[in-house]
Amino acid sequence: MTGLLSLLFGVLAVAWCTPPILHALLRRGVDPQGVLVLWGVLVSTSFFTVTGSLLAALLPTHSGLPWLLQLLHHCWNSLRHGFAPQVHNLTAALLLSILVSAVVLTVRNLVHHLHRQRRLHRRQVELLRIAARAAPGPIPTMWLPHAGLLAYSVAGRRGFVVVSEGLREQLSDTGCAAVIEHERAHLRGRHHLLVGLAEALAASAPWLPLTGHSPTLVRTAVELAADRTAARTYGAVTVRSALLAMSQTPRTAPPPALGMAQECVALRLRHLRSSRATVARLPRRMLASGLAALVGLSLPVAGGIGVLLMTEVAVCFSALGG
Repeated sequence: MTGLLSLLFGVLAVAWCTPPILHALLRRGVDPQGVLVLWGVLVSTSFFTVTGSLLAALLPTHSGLPWLLQLLHHCWNSLRHGFAPQVHNLTAALLLSILVSAVVLTVRNLVHHLHRQRRLHRRQVELLRIAARAAPGPIPTMWLPHAGLLAYSVAGRRGFVVVSEGLREQLSDTGCAAVIEHERAHLRGRHHLLVGLAEALAASAPWLPLTGHSPTLVRTAVELAADRTAARTYGAVTVRSALLAMSQTPRTAPPPALGMAQECVALRLRHLRSSRATVARLPRRMLASGLAALVGLSLPVAGGIGVLLMTEVAVCFSALGG
């Protein structure tokens, strides 16, 4: 039981301490794709570690009963006879119940987000068939007869990009193409799903920094990643000029769509001034993502081992002192 609790507290410690590090990496110009990989692996590793711990708790022990059932039985007997349960047993029961509730809420909220995204896709298709002009392609572009600057992407079974005619009138041809490429990068990278997962995690466990800060972190990272994709084709100067123009009169995209000039504009402009926004080649990006995945896999386990070692040291010192 000590090892199980140590692993759970190690996961919680990592989840509590890593969000400021992830935000700092984005501010310092680290490849946002690597940050997204690190975030995703941390969330996944934490989830599977907790799930594995719960399964281990449900497996029969030497007494023939699962440890979790023994724990609940102990707490119930203690309360029934007027005694307070032992602190470590009560803590374990509360922690496991909170984690189970968070997992159930996350799944429910993610399913709700996917349903909302499907409804938006269906509604947008019905409206745009009447009002917009479609430009066919692997990712269709829907041109709205609107004089303002508007661009956003809608995910679905067949995602598409919505842009206004004013975009073509007020931006250069390359600037307009860069904006469209930015939105297509969202669809190719499944960024809408990542944002939906981040929002589901935040709604399920807002008290945990790794999940509570996920929407802001992921929205920032996907916008930076889409900017870099467009900059590698059309140049950072072109993307920066288009973003500056669109940020003067930002148009709000319908949720859960992703709009060009809605998120972290100042940070994105600063990233686009750096040469690292365009020169990172595929092997280098793959290496960075692999290292991020390795770090994300090892941190929760290292946290659990660290908590276990500190517990053992504390027990040894208390025994020596006694």
